[in-house]
Amino acid sequence: MSKKEKKEIRLIAFDLDGTFLNAKKKIPEENFRAIEAAAAKGITIVPATGRLYNGLPEELRRFSFARYFILINGAKVYDAKEDRVLYAADLSNEQALSLFAHAREVGCYYDCYLRDRGLMDKTGYDRIDTFVSDRIYADYMRSIRTPIEDLAGYIRRDGGAVQKVQYFFTDMEERTRQLALLPERYPDVKATTSMPMNIEINASGAGKGPALEALCRHLGFTAENALAFGDSTNDLDMLLSAGIGVAMCNSHPDLLAVADRITACDNNDAGVGKTIMELIG
Repeated sequence: MSKKEKKEIRLIAFDLDGTFLNAKKKIPEENFRAIEAAAAKGITIVPATGRLYNGLPEELRRFSFARYFILINGAKVYDAKEDRVLYAADLSNEQALSLFAHAREVGCYYDCYLRDRGLMDKTGYDRIDTFVSDRIYADYMRSIRTPIEDLAGYIRRDGGAVQKVQYFFTDMEERTRQLALLPERYPDVKATTSMPMNIEINASGAGKGPALEALCRHLGFTAENALAFGDSTNDLDMLLSAGIGVAMCNSHPDLLAVADRITACDNNDAGVGKTIMELIG
């Protein structure tokens, strides 16, 4: 056990897709038992996801011990018990419109989250099955997004800040190019991924890492007392911020390179639950 792992664990944060949920988007029983055991020891349980609150699995929202949520890649930290936003970092309306215009230049599909609603340009919404091969995830996307005939026009007329913009690709080489290009063209935003076909774009102040640190401060301790799990690049800063950062065994190479621990098995075999029980006894 490393020196980090001797610290008291007061909070456990975990990504959902590819991490806490299995390939069928369900919670393995062993994962549930592990977080239940951790909560019984007084450890704060925090889902940390790119999803909206209304896009979380219903059983996760029903857990009596799940009060705090890191949402939209850290653009929002939400206290469900008090229905209160503890931290927020949004894209400006102008940034979102510029990102939409860039998506049209590139030829990829796009959507956004606006005031906790998923909105997608209708052209992309009607073609979800062309860029999402996983039928379960395609159905999930349709369930939490509203198709908008002219999304850019809608956002321009609204005038409000946008929580996240997302790009979707059918050309994976173009996706790779855009991952490298976006930080140069838009130095004031953060581009990460969570799925093979997407790029998620948040404000520079957003991120699961900054959100985790803000939540820990709110709770009266530091992120050094946090245990965090993830698998994709939108989890990277969270693993770096946490006292113990754990990468799933099939994570993106960037996470495997920095993780304090790597799970012995993947999300389909409750890698999160097994590791939690190893660490909390």
